[in-house]
Amino acid sequence: MAQGGTAPGPVDAPEQVPGLLELLLLLLFRPVDLHYRLRAAGIRVPGGRIGQLWREQSEGGRAAGLYVKRLLLVLVVGSPLMTGVLALVLFGAGIPLQRGWGLSALCCSAAGLMLALVSGLASGVLLGSLASLSMLVGLHATAAGAFGPLLGGGAGMAMGTCLGVVAGLASGSIASISGGRGPSVVRVQVAAIFTSVIPMLVWSGASNMSFAGAVAASSLVAFLVCAFRLPLYALEVLASAVAYAVERWTGKPTLSWVPVRHHNLSYLPHPFLGRHLALAVRSRPAEVLAVADACLRSPGNILVGWPWVVQALEAASGSGATEPRS
Repeated sequence: MAQGGTAPGPVDAPEQVPGLLELLLLLLFRPVDLHYRLRAAGIRVPGGRIGQLWREQSEGGRAAGLYVKRLLLVLVVGSPLMTGVLALVLFGAGIPLQRGWGLSALCCSAAGLMLALVSGLASGVLLGSLASLSMLVGLHATAAGAFGPLLGGGAGMAMGTCLGVVAGLASGSIASISGGRGPSVVRVQVAAIFTSVIPMLVWSGASNMSFAGAVAASSLVAFLVCAFRLPLYALEVLASAVAYAVERWTGKPTLSWVPVRHHNLSYLPHPFLGRHLALAVRSRPAEVLAVADACLRSPGNILVGWPWVVQALEAASGSGATEPRS
């Protein structure tokens, strides 16, 4: 006979859904961690469409409902406000802006909402919000002559750079929140090619080829730089070196400082990380395992994480086996 008692029901932990600012930061810098955190909160499809998430809410998933509300608040309220603040900053810096940027911010929010309905809520929020910010420079400052003639090379580079920044930043986060892992290097490269070829085809027929080429080339470079998070890598190298040096020379535990625990989409290996793990493996094995787990979520540091731990354990067991018995 079956034992008494009831089977545990599905998890629903709305308290594990991050707040507004934390949600936005996690979506940009730690989307893989966010994916698993939302799954732990009971959300079955973290990268799903609004309809899928509302269906979860209708089935009793309070976490899914809270997640939808907070992301929609970012898109509908936070994005236009951030665009307005950036516009004031640009005005203060003396950069001309063509009128109508407020309306374009609202249009980007509406476009993001439509994308959230047909593609995915997280992708709609990211693309809508980033496009709203980038259009200040890529459209309104360009149209106002801030980078020279409207169809000149400078304007094309500004427009293509903004396009590449939006697509590059969003691509990794969207793939990670949906699948729980960052996109491969090959997929990033393919997406970069599409991001450059499409505007070239669009503008080559509507304007001169030099303008279309400037848009395509700058969007390709900007996409690769942002998708691989290259500007952050200099900070990650510095943080990794400082954390290792502090622990080595002072003995202060600094594994919590290593950037691999705070950024999931670094495609280049962090220096000193293996040696830093070696310093802490005897005294703080739990922290070492946590860092190794974070390495699995960083495309550039996978070979520094669990394989290193496995080798260290094998070496330790081998040395223990060769010790003479007392």
